[in-house]
Amino acid sequence: MMDDLDDLLAGASRALVQPSEALVARVLADAADLQARPVWVAAVVPRAGWLAGLAALFGGAGSLVGVGSAAVVGLFFGFVQPDGLGAVSDMWAVGSVDQVDLMPQLDVLLAEE
Repeated sequence: MMDDLDDLLAGASRALVQPSEALVARVLADAADLQARPVWVAAVVPRAGWLAGLAALFGGAGSLVGVGSAAVVGLFFGFVQPDGLGAVSDMWAVGSVDQVDLMPQLDVLLAEE
């Protein structure tokens, strides 16, 4: 019985069988369906945030930086009061100004006990 099977397999290995055109077309169609297709992604447009709206309110980012820098320098000179700043302000002032009390209630908060 093994000889019959061996003869059958030997005969099958020698015979070259070509697949039909319909089979080849179906296999290639299935292969094309299973291949990865490129995914088209729509371009994401970033939405402007609240900081961009604030910068636009002041006239752009450059203007916002200028206003912020001026505020920081003003606070610095207001609290530190360098010695040379008094001489510069005396040159600009027409008369001598000893003290201008713009916020009289602030003295209560700054008084040390």
